[in-house]
Amino acid sequence: MGSEEARALYQERAAVAEYVNAQARNRNLILLPVRGLKKVRAVAILHALAHNLMRMITLSPNLLVTGTNSPRICPMGA
Repeated sequence: MGSEEARALYQERAAVAEYVNAQARNRNLILLPVRGLKKVRAVAILHALAHNLMRMITLSPNLLVTGTNSPRICPMGA
């Protein structure tokens, strides 16, 4: 934390990483309801997947446009 670069990096971490942790706590992921490494890993992966999908929906709502008059959007370019 002695250099300006380290301070800037720490501030960026607070804006990015701590947001994800706060969202996990807000979604009741404080104590895990399972035991064992495999089950805990499965819960963590499912939570990460749900978080990523919710962020995708928030950041790019036009990818989920439905209806007959909506333009067809294909993320793979086909």
